[in-house]
Amino acid sequence: MVRAHWIAYVGKISLDKGVHLLIAAMPEIAAQMPSAHLLLIGDGVVRPHMERMVAALDQGDLDGAARAIAISGGVPYPNRYIRYLSEFWASLNLDLYRQRARQVGLTRRVLFLGGQAPQDVAQLLRLADLNVVPSLVKEAFPLVSVEALASGLLPVAPYAGGLRPILDRIALELGPIGMLARLDPSPERMGLEMVERIVFLLDYVTDPSQRVWLSDRCRRIAERYDWQRVIGRIERLYQGVVEERGSPVALMGDAPPRAESSRTMSSNGRQPFALAMLGEAR
Repeated sequence: MVRAHWIAYVGKISLDKGVHLLIAAMPEIAAQMPSAHLLLIGDGVVRPHMERMVAALDQGDLDGAARAIAISGGVPYPNRYIRYLSEFWASLNLDLYRQRARQVGLTRRVLFLGGQAPQDVAQLLRLADLNVVPSLVKEAFPLVSVEALASGLLPVAPYAGGLRPILDRIALELGPIGMLARLDPSPERMGLEMVERIVFLLDYVTDPSQRVWLSDRCRRIAERYDWQRVIGRIERLYQGVVEERGSPVALMGDAPPRAESSRTMSSNGRQPFALAMLGEAR
């Protein structure tokens, strides 16, 4: 019996997080990797619309899926996120896509688990095979990507915003396999690359030895982001600045006079500090 492969998404169920694009990719992913399933861990006001999208795709009803997303809202300027879905569908043979959507049984492959306690999220990530962060906005520093690494999962994500340094580190540590974690963030490419990369990586971890190697390396990468290590690096940085330039207290002795001092200088017939600075600049 073929073991099921689980793709895990953790976060808010919303358009800006790209959940609709990940759902839309599932017929193509499942057609190429029949063992693929999707766990959606999180909640949001558009979750009912996403569930209707899945139900419509399950019937091969692209118009119904599109309507479910078009009226979902929940974010400013939703059309910018819907465009990703339009571009993805425009790149496909839609007759074949509809057929695949009906055949793969999406309603049993895409599971909405809702919000979960942190310990339960950690357990679900340990049971998954791959993490996907399909965000359509530039994230600052999505902790879920580091949490996935700590669970031994490779996060597949767009190469943009705060995800870039994490993906750079993954590529540096894992080589060609790590490069596959990067997605082109453009509307024209992201959906297609998501399908290609997820299918390849799920097939890669089907080999037990490769799965163990990848999980071990992902956990090692996560150790770089351990809070104690991060704090230690920040302290060493500050210490280096102090040793090079002197203590902050000593540096304050070189600070310009306060505003009150400037007024005092002016009342004594001396030029105010701000004017003196302007004179030096000239």
